[in-house]
Amino acid sequence: KGKGKGKDGKGDKGKGKGKGNDEVTVFVRGLPYSVDEASLKKDFAECGEIERISLPLNEEGSPKGIAFIQYKEKTGCEEALKFDSTDYGGRTIFVRMAGDRGDKGEGKGKGKDGGKD
Repeated sequence: KGKGKGKDGKGDKGKGKGKGNDEVTVFVRGLPYSVDEASLKKDFAECGEIERISLPLNEEGSPKGIAFIQYKEKTGCEEALKFDSTDYGGRTIFVRMAGDRGDKGEGKGKGKDGGKD
């Protein structure tokens, strides 16, 4: 009963495993909801070799407009970060390192830029 629908266990499936790899993982938000993993992989593979992609889905099975892209090399991330605030499929996407969750002091502006898209 309630398998996989539980709010608590859901989000940390990928997180626990990939925790040590934040330094080679970028977090992308603002993606078009029509995006699929194959096209995302094709576009972001220009930056470097991709280890894995996580494209979280909502309850209806549609992409949430965010993705985690883990590269084999740090240089892949550096290239991917150049896509920050660029147009992708008609929407502006934002790319940052997955490890930058605001505990480095720069996350204080979260309400300012994070909340309203």
